[in-house]
Amino acid sequence: MKQKIKNLIYVSFIVVTFGCVTAVKKPSNNVIQNKSGAMSLKIGFPIYLPLVPDRFATKVYILKVSKDKKSFADMELIESTFENRDQVTFLNLEPGEYVIAGFYRRNETSNQTADLYIVLDDTSIEKSKFRVKEKEVTIPGIVYCMIAEDALNLQGNQLLLSKKIAPGIENNTAEVVLTTLVGGHTRQVRIEKITKVKNSQEEIDSFKPTLREIFEGTSWHQYFTNL
Repeated sequence: MKQKIKNLIYVSFIVVTFGCVTAVKKPSNNVIQNKSGAMSLKIGFPIYLPLVPDRFATKVYILKVSKDKKSFADMELIESTFENRDQVTFLNLEPGEYVIAGFYRRNETSNQTADLYIVLDDTSIEKSKFRVKEKEVTIPGIVYCMIAEDALNLQGNQLLLSKKIAPGIENNTAEVVLTTLVGGHTRQVRIEKITKVKNSQEEIDSFKPTLREIFEGTSWHQYFTNL
């Protein structure tokens, strides 16, 4: 009996420490729009503690760059299609240039649970540009962000984008962390900046096994030419 208890404790430790492999999520929409592409990336918050994994975004918002719209806040905002194993994927993107506007993850601390929305500062949005090609999956790699040192409040593009990403949050713009009660859920918006991008060929290739598994058996499987 003691040995069984020890084994159970050991297995629990392994599961908690290293996590478990979740079942692959298939795209719910298999309808391929004509002349479209896709994009997959990870956006993380580094945690500098041994054996504690980094936290990753579960939803990402991007902007379709348009020459006739000078402000990021005026550009079309697109929400990610789905997330699987920390990889956030967009489907049916028109070929062209895009930037990352912000992202989302549920924030859980000791006694507080909140919907945490991140809006990137203008400099980070500008340097996050990537290009989507028809019939290809663009993989920007792994993007790490940290809170912006000069983010005293939401203003300019960040305030306007926050209204799109987390409607209702603009009711309180006094601090870096904005909290309001919207539809019974606590929401927070933070301004952050990109601090590191891991997009070596090795990092990009690490996305492909999960993507192949995601699209296997779907109409996307033969569509993408670079997987």
